[in-house]
Amino acid sequence: MTVALAADRPLLLFPGDPLRPRLGAPPGRRLRADPHFASEAATARSAGAATAVLDHEALLAGDAEGAVAGVPREAGPVWYRGWMLPADRCAALAAALTARGCRLLTSPEAYRTAHELPGWYDTFRALTPRSVWLPCAPGRPPERAALARLAAGLGEPGRRRPLVVKDWVKSRKHEWDEAAYVPDAQDTERLSAVVARFLALQEEFLTGGVVLRAFEDFAAVGEARVWWVDGEPVLIGPHPDTPELRPTPVLDHVAPAVRELGLRFVTTDLALRTDGVWRVVEVGDGQVSGLPAGTDHRPLFEALVTAGAGYPLTLTAGRVALRALLPATAARVADGDPAGFDWIDGTPPETTSGGAGIAVRAAAAGHYRPGWGVFVLTDTTSGKALGSIGFHGPPDADGSVEIGYDLSPSARGAGWATDAARLLTGWATAQPEVRTVCALTEPENVPSQRVLERTGFRFVGEREGLRAYETSGMDGPGRLPGRVRPGKLPGRVRRGRLPGRVRPGRLPGQVRPVSPRPWPESTPEASL
Repeated sequence: MTVALAADRPLLLFPGDPLRPRLGAPPGRRLRADPHFASEAATARSAGAATAVLDHEALLAGDAEGAVAGVPREAGPVWYRGWMLPADRCAALAAALTARGCRLLTSPEAYRTAHELPGWYDTFRALTPRSVWLPCAPGRPPERAALARLAAGLGEPGRRRPLVVKDWVKSRKHEWDEAAYVPDAQDTERLSAVVARFLALQEEFLTGGVVLRAFEDFAAVGEARVWWVDGEPVLIGPHPDTPELRPTPVLDHVAPAVRELGLRFVTTDLALRTDGVWRVVEVGDGQVSGLPAGTDHRPLFEALVTAGAGYPLTLTAGRVALRALLPATAARVADGDPAGFDWIDGTPPETTSGGAGIAVRAAAAGHYRPGWGVFVLTDTTSGKALGSIGFHGPPDADGSVEIGYDLSPSARGAGWATDAARLLTGWATAQPEVRTVCALTEPENVPSQRVLERTGFRFVGEREGLRAYETSGMDGPGRLPGRVRPGKLPGRVRRGRLPGRVRPGRLPGQVRPVSPRPWPESTPEASL
């Protein structure tokens, strides 16, 4: 499956492999992708992203300009996916990319907020084990008295208070007894010894200082890692340390905190406490969080491409939320799978599955373009999925784009289609490349026509037996608002395009097949 290369696609930047240089290649093109990230790079390209290689070793050595020599100039928005970076090296990377006309989509400040516990703790305080921290330098553990005062805030005096030692980023859980776990914080000798051993093992890689976290008992079901892009959970999988364990966490209480944090690309690691509550055990920056082996990464990279190109993963207004149905997830919906959505009638309606299948086929043929596909219509209060709405494809050369929609039987008659059409049309008409949004219905389908009329569409004629409606987008030079060019009906069938007539008995406005057509030429990318 290959997604069309949009002109505004983001670039994914991956670390290079200094052990396998390309002999004879010019500077900046000598590194291949690090084998650890090779499959991610291939997935990113198949999702429609450009890719380039970062000289990670040069960046760490202080040569940020040389590190990004392989990044095309004026490449625009950039997502980084690679090894952890010290905060100052992330700042240097961002500055070097800016100097080449690129923009790192995760700022250095956002990186530190997600990457270091003090940055995210207050937002997640109610969802994560209680924590306290004390800055210190590598090799210089805090005094025992200072540690005792710090630990005193983690429980009631006189009661056993087990805790975990880490720094602002990492723990030493593989050296659990000697450098991570303290059975009782009141045992200051043991606490001091564990902290000292932790600092000795971290050496110069210590980040920030010492963190003490209250120990909580978790069920032996494994941790789940959830990937969030623009506040939406786009991939849920196992923790990389336990890829064989695949728990399914409840996210209702986590999503509001992620959105409050306000960062574009983060991860949350969740564990099931023995009392049945899902707890956030770690928040991370999505640029440097590890992906588990054996997990389908396509939903993540499709979301990064869509968001990086400036298109929404979710549109929300009042009671309605429209959630982008990207190709990898659309393939599941096309097969009738709920695909993680809580459908009001248990499974996706037939026409929604059909529309999802069209998106899948368009992606397989290289004609799907991020931002102009199908959205799942959901109720913001209950979270129920009620149907779908979306575009038949991106705007054509005349700035015309066509919408279709579908509802589950139990959701009909409550105004959901009107609200969804108003929301999607409002977004579309705000896009500079859109001049006209159109929709077609069968002549006898009066309810659908009323939906369009309430949304602001007007009847403009017939097209092969279907009633054509349109509303105006942004006006182009020399064109009156919404005016149809002489000799052309809005949404007129282009030569070689299937008319896509709605069959009797199916819901109006369903997504019909879109025609293949060429997309903007891609810019040369750095090969991996």
